[in-house]
Amino acid sequence: MMEQPKESNLMKRIYIDKVILHIGVGQAGEKLEKAKKVLQEIAGQEPSERRAKKTIRDFGIHRGEKIAVMVTLRKKKALEILQKVLAARGNSVPLSSVDEAGNLAFGIKEHIDIPGIKYNPEIGIFGLDVIVNLARPGYRVQRRKRCRSSIGKEHRITKEEAIEFYRSIGVNLV
Repeated sequence: MMEQPKESNLMKRIYIDKVILHIGVGQAGEKLEKAKKVLQEIAGQEPSERRAKKTIRDFGIHRGEKIAVMVTLRKKKALEILQKVLAARGNSVPLSSVDEAGNLAFGIKEHIDIPGIKYNPEIGIFGLDVIVNLARPGYRVQRRKRCRSSIGKEHRITKEEAIEFYRSIGVNLV
């Protein structure tokens, strides 16, 4: 399912850079710990906690309070998890989920829809966000510390190229 199409120019080859799983709880405490356990069960690695950027009184959120957990997956682990979460959605994602840079973002309403995950009454049910980030060889020049540079327009991934890539790996964009 996740086979990459052959590209004549190796520098134009698109690949999945990372897959990010995110659960936003909105409060610290027991609920956040349960969300952390869910992500650890799905991803198989320790999730990191995220803090609120600003205070929102209506929701009872204070700046700096832990309100979410996330985990970043790369390489083979990212492909395995992506296959599972896409199976939970029936390998179908709305076309509007692809942004102009070629990244894909979608949500899953219940984590128990993912194959291999069983319901645990002590934890409950959580929804999660999935973000898929694409890259090309040479994208490191904008992230590296020394001699940082920008990526030219010709080398950036367009929405059309990303849609073609997702369809080639078995994602049904509706």
